[in-house]
Amino acid sequence: MSIGILYSHFTERGGAENVILKQVDMLHHIGYDVKCYFAYVDKKLVKPASNPHCYVDDYFGNKIPHFKTARILMSLPLAPLAARKLANVSVLICHGYGPGPWIGYTQKMLRGVRYISYIHFLPRMFYSSPEETKLWRFDRTRNTVYLLSKISAPLVKRVDSLGVSNSDAVLVNSAFTGRRVKKVYGVDCEVCYPPVDTKVFKKLDKSETEHLRKSFGWPLIFSSGRLVAIKRWEWLIKTLALIKRSYPSVKLAIAGETPNGGEGYLNELKRLAESLGVRENVDFLGFRPLEELVRLYNVADVYAYASPMEDFGLGPVEAMACGTPAVVWDDGGGPCETTIEGETGFRARPYDVEDFADKIMKAFEVDKQFVGDRLHQHVEDKYSSEKHLETLVRALGTLS
Repeated sequence: MSIGILYSHFTERGGAENVILKQVDMLHHIGYDVKCYFAYVDKKLVKPASNPHCYVDDYFGNKIPHFKTARILMSLPLAPLAARKLANVSVLICHGYGPGPWIGYTQKMLRGVRYISYIHFLPRMFYSSPEETKLWRFDRTRNTVYLLSKISAPLVKRVDSLGVSNSDAVLVNSAFTGRRVKKVYGVDCEVCYPPVDTKVFKKLDKSETEHLRKSFGWPLIFSSGRLVAIKRWEWLIKTLALIKRSYPSVKLAIAGETPNGGEGYLNELKRLAESLGVRENVDFLGFRPLEELVRLYNVADVYAYASPMEDFGLGPVEAMACGTPAVVWDDGGGPCETTIEGETGFRARPYDVEDFADKIMKAFEVDKQFVGDRLHQHVEDKYSSEKHLETLVRALGTLS
């Protein structure tokens, strides 16, 4: 079986991209002929000599100029052009939203190829609140996609629906996403949680983290993710100001890249921290390699995740795998599935920063030495790479 994995663009290492690269790597290691394809590939992110990057390609070749916005937009009307690159592919795993499921549908109509749709979240320009959509439109590509989709909304919605509803199987990254998929597309789906490598994300020996721990002091709050407005990092800054009243030496470390177009938002966060008197308590660490992320997860007293209504939320799960409790919103989103109140972390009243601060301070009292192994086991039992692969292979088996 030759497998092609599709997504719209590879311009950052976000949640969807990490899932795709992990799928390529895992399927390759168990003997599948597999490659991932994007409309646009940022060559700076590709490392040809190392797996899984050596299995990254684009599905248009040189037929369309190598401009991100143009390639993503042209993926819908020019979907049949992908047939040449995908000629030897017998099964597709199409990550949506975006052109992936639609290309799967066109390949099914043209060549009888069977395909799985893996849904991370629904198209934000149609199924998010006006406020969320506005925050999502932080760069030129997203804004262009939004404007054109609004002009041709009935057509684009129809294309999106055809792509998902005609899938031979639909996988979703959480039960929360699954409920939304069922409501919008009317299809049954199976939860296939994003893979967490519990051999990498694990508790480290104190000797491996002691120096980093001392550099931050106590208590340490850690968070991670792209610095974009839709993640609502300002709520975490406001929470920090409340915690500082009880813990003057508290530190908040934030690891995550600032994408092109997001520099203004980062500056807003710094100004907010300054105005609240917590600028010296916040460290914006920027992008950090995997090994350092694991150490940061380990040394933190709590992992705080202030992003609202996340479809899954990988950060809290990776933190738990490293033995650190998480604090999330109790808003019904994906993190509510992974964070068990009082066992693997705490859930705060939706968007109440005072309650969020209280839950973080409650997490400071947790004995990580006592609960660390239990937290790691929780992740291994439900969210490990092995669990993800098991579900994915089972779905592929239904297509053969």
